[in-house]
Amino acid sequence: MAIYSRQQLRDGITGSVSISDTTVRKVTLINNLTTTAYFVIEGNQYSDPNLPYGGIGYRQIFNSASLRNLVSCSMVTESMHAAFIVNPMSSASFEFVKNATPTTIPNSHLVFSAPNSLNFSVTNNIVTASLFGIEASGSNI
Repeated sequence: MAIYSRQQLRDGITGSVSISDTTVRKVTLINNLTTTAYFVIEGNQYSDPNLPYGGIGYRQIFNSASLRNLVSCSMVTESMHAAFIVNPMSSASFEFVKNATPTTIPNSHLVFSAPNSLNFSVTNNIVTASLFGIEASGSNI
């Protein structure tokens, strides 16, 4: 099971594995904020010499996969992105299912991110920080 920390999601991270089957993958999003928080799946840039415009393309997630069974969150989508609005102080989830085609979604074609806040203490000389927002986990994603 892949676990993406709040720091990794704040920086943006590619998927941990390539997806080559149509197995249902459950993704869990944990929000430790008292307000809504956001999580994004983006189609990453990739090279393919068969593509026009210099062989550069972007993974169009919703031509490649579907998302379903949302719990404690809502979703806004377009062809290359899915943005999840996660309820305050909740554990949300959804299912990711690859379509029959393409045969594989390479892990480098998916980027996961969340605009998690980094809070610093200004009361002492030692800089300490805490991250708030989304932590994500899922099997084989």
